Amino acid sequence: MKYLIPVISVLLLAGCFPKDKMVTPRNIDIVEIPYSIYENQVWFSLSNKSIVSYNSYLDWDLGFQSDSSGHHIILNSSKFMHAGNTGSTDFSGITSNICDTMIFDSSDGDLNKTAIGDWADFSDPANPVFTGDVYIIDLGADNNGNPFGLKKIVFEDYSDSTYTIHYSNLDGTDEHQYKLVTEKGRKFTLFSFNDGGYTAPIQPEDKDWDICFTQYSSILYDDNGVATPYLVRGVYLNPAGTYAAADSINSYYDITYSNIAGYSLSGKQDAIGYDWKVYANDTYTIRPDLFYIIRDQKGEYYKLKFTGYYNSSGARGYPSFQLDDLSPATNP
Repeated sequence: MKYLIPVISVLLLAGCFPKDKMVTPRNIDIVEIPYSIYENQVWFSLSNKSIVSYNSYLDWDLGFQSDSSGHHIILNSSKFMHAGNTGSTDFSGITSNICDTMIFDSSDGDLNKTAIGDWADFSDPANPVFTGDVYIIDLGADNNGNPFGLKKIVFEDYSDSTYTIHYSNLDGTDEHQYKLVTEKGRKFTLFSFNDGGYTAPIQPEDKDWDICFTQYSSILYDDNGVATPYLVRGVYLNPAGTYAAADSINSYYDITYSNIAGYSLSGKQDAIGYDWKVYANDTYTIRPDLFYIIRDQKGEYYKLKFTGYYNSSGARGYPSFQLDDLSPATNP
């Protein structure tokens, strides 16, 4: 895991002006993400205008809910992972993917729409019932479409802030039982199947980040209106308390703190998402009319407008954006 990286600021001057008219140039701080979001997840703090940390999108597979609000399990959607429930408790007898349906987690972060779903009954917290069902985990594929393979897994138990899981390859090789102790300060404790399995504390603590630049799977509709899963690249909100709203009507520069009450903010994980850019003729362009209002966990407000998607070498996947504080002191 790599830590605190300062962002790059660029001074932009407003174009050319008539000689007979004095115009004061506008100073604009542009934040540039220096790591490709085709390869990395980049965790960003709005208040510090800085990268908290970054990691390869391959560094984890499952996330286990670690706060007191539930016991959900999520997939690493940046790997295009999906999963299904075999409906069988015969772990050794499952040697192929017999699932009728394989499901992707919802990109909006709704924990009632995860692929793993109700792996246990916690209606009586003192006496949870564990089904013992065997799940098939498709580990997804790289950006060239090369598959990472399949795992079978049973979520055996949860007690004393610890999940117990049993997993292997479909042929029974590389079989392990693992006890994952949840980490305080993070909504999810991340886990990797690599090297037999380990806890992967790569995500910063919830209080330290607000948005994550990453690729992720989402359901899009093709030209025939058919819902199809795709890998997209964009921005996730911190589910611990970051909210956002899009604005394609007003001018970015006109919005101040006094306008905040007019926005309906969403806590959906993909409220910013990917469609601040448009793909055509093998090129991405930024939507010039679109910007976002964001509220962080502390209740502070910001406005963010994307300015680019390419680095200085012309490689795509390197977002840049303008970010301004909307605190009352600076934006009455």
